[in-house]
Amino acid sequence: MTFSLITLSYHSGAQIEPCLSALVTQDAEIIHADNGGDLDMATLAAKFPTVRQIANPVNLGFAVGMNRAVAESTGDWIGLINPDAFIDAGWLEAMKAAIARYPDVKLFTSLQLDAGRPDRLDGAGDALTVFGFPYRAGIGHKLPAQMEIAEVFAACGAAMLIRRDLWEQLGGFDEDFFCYCEDADLGFRARLRGERCLFVPEAKVSHVGSASLGVRSDFALYHGYRNRLWLYLKTMPLALLILTLPIHIGLTGLGALQDTLKGKGALVWKALRDAWQGLRPILEHRKLIQKTRQIGSLRLAKSLTWNPVKIARRSIDHRKIR
Repeated sequence: MTFSLITLSYHSGAQIEPCLSALVTQDAEIIHADNGGDLDMATLAAKFPTVRQIANPVNLGFAVGMNRAVAESTGDWIGLINPDAFIDAGWLEAMKAAIARYPDVKLFTSLQLDAGRPDRLDGAGDALTVFGFPYRAGIGHKLPAQMEIAEVFAACGAAMLIRRDLWEQLGGFDEDFFCYCEDADLGFRARLRGERCLFVPEAKVSHVGSASLGVRSDFALYHGYRNRLWLYLKTMPLALLILTLPIHIGLTGLGALQDTLKGKGALVWKALRDAWQGLRPILEHRKLIQKTRQIGSLRLAKSLTWNPVKIARRSIDHRKIR
């Protein structure tokens, strides 16, 4: 059983060295790909001689950049680590223990701690609301005194581990997304194939979060609106789509109105227009996904977050392992 740990940077000069310093302590193949910006790749190569460095000529986006880096890797298991995520020294050993304990599981996610406030969660797996909005479970909440390994809807792309055969079956990240929601999309497609994702609390990561692009940057706002709609229309089974579409449209419209009042109207409505105009490949993907899915709508519905209080507070939604 071999492992490849991969990070992809973009304007990550302040974070990449501590990220790589943590990665090289692990017994794994380490790959760093860069989408351009502020890095001196020659200096990095000299400082981290065991790390394979890949310099992309332009910003390929997170989805394409990661897909290409994974294609260069050799491990049986693929770890995807953001450049602003600094893994604990025991991260890989914790993941190995989880693999040994649950050999049928092919997707795992980390306990993410806020790098600036280590007593606060940055996330404990990804959740998906019943009306199709993904969120990082527990973000901003106080770190619980005790956490157990549990099933979550999907893995957060900031620090996740996936078995290569599942990655290849899924075709990696959807490159139409470019950046944002591609991890939720990957996890959703895995779940539709009958796969589970487990949260491993011993696999700890200190995460800065949106260090390269900003939490509410124009880039994040645009891709968030566009990709959330694509994620929902591409993956939600028809029965649940019909049931939840009015709520999804209403909440999207409410969010768009709020952002319009904040002076971001042109950007938001451009994102929604581009989402509509780009639907053809998304719907083509939908046909294949729904044709090949291995679980029914009821089973999927049970894995979604229904509790309105949890949704409003972005609370943890962990499930006991079946």
